[in-house]
Amino acid sequence: MNKLTNQSTGAVLFQYDLYPEKVEHIGKVQKVETNYGTFALKKTTMKKSEADWFINVMRRLERIGFPYVVPVLPNKYGDYTVTDGQFIYYLMPWYEDHQQFRNPVQPEDTLVEQVAKLHSLTEKTQDYAADSLDESSQLLKKRWDLRKLEIDKYVDEIEQHTYYSPFELTLLTHFERIKFMALQAEEQLELWLEKANEKKSSRSVLCHGRLKRSHACYDEYGTAYFLNFERAVLDTPARDLAMLFRHFFQSRPWDEVEGHHWLNLYEKHFAFFDEERHLFMSYLTFPENIYRMIDHYRQAGRTKSELQMVMQLERRVLTMNRIHRFMNVVFKDES
Repeated sequence: MNKLTNQSTGAVLFQYDLYPEKVEHIGKVQKVETNYGTFALKKTTMKKSEADWFINVMRRLERIGFPYVVPVLPNKYGDYTVTDGQFIYYLMPWYEDHQQFRNPVQPEDTLVEQVAKLHSLTEKTQDYAADSLDESSQLLKKRWDLRKLEIDKYVDEIEQHTYYSPFELTLLTHFERIKFMALQAEEQLELWLEKANEKKSSRSVLCHGRLKRSHACYDEYGTAYFLNFERAVLDTPARDLAMLFRHFFQSRPWDEVEGHHWLNLYEKHFAFFDEERHLFMSYLTFPENIYRMIDHYRQAGRTKSELQMVMQLERRVLTMNRIHRFMNVVFKDES
């Protein structure tokens, strides 16, 4: 730790009446050992309005009694964040993240169940005008259309080449399938809009906003405690669950049966409405992860080799095909 960082950390911790004996950087968090115990200090680039919302979220979680969260600690002045003029900091107790558990536990199962409980505790139903629903649908579809157009143009450019790179050849091989999945996402979005317009009401929940394995700490018994509510929003539960499933699908091997198992676990605690299930599959089916891979390949000065890019694209295509099979399992009772 350099001297400047040490001074900044010490100045922030002074506002908690804590004096560091040892500071260790672990990811984006500093593990701070003091004579009062061990703490996690997070340095963020949040703006003041974002920090105020973040603290409002954390207080709400405390009020509703949601236990699966690492709390934020107030300083000696009662403030939950500290700024040094450039960054905003907050302090948490240090939770050790266990990788092995005393009981047989699947980490994915735990996350899914606890997200469902979070959504259940923060559910709000509201009426809406059909115009506002159509507008939100059109905004999402417009964003998707722009993404598709951008990639279509790139593929047209590739097809003019005399020789294809391995990545380009892989993309061309799977491109019709990628376009098909984008169409499937739009069809699911239309089904959501149709069913939601019939209902004339919707529900929102507190969405974590960045659900993934690294944003939870597991204790020795396999209980997960959520971190990093900095991107929390009030939104449809379909958004949060789709983000979590995307993370699962990219981070480990899975099949449609396991995906259906995760969805059933979620719905044991917080069942989707029909229209929400279509919106969930719409978010999940749109091939944004593949589009981002193409964006990365086109960047000047990328660090990954051609072989690495091809392998990652192949993995994402494989995931895309699994998502299609998963969708067929989810909706088999409606066919």
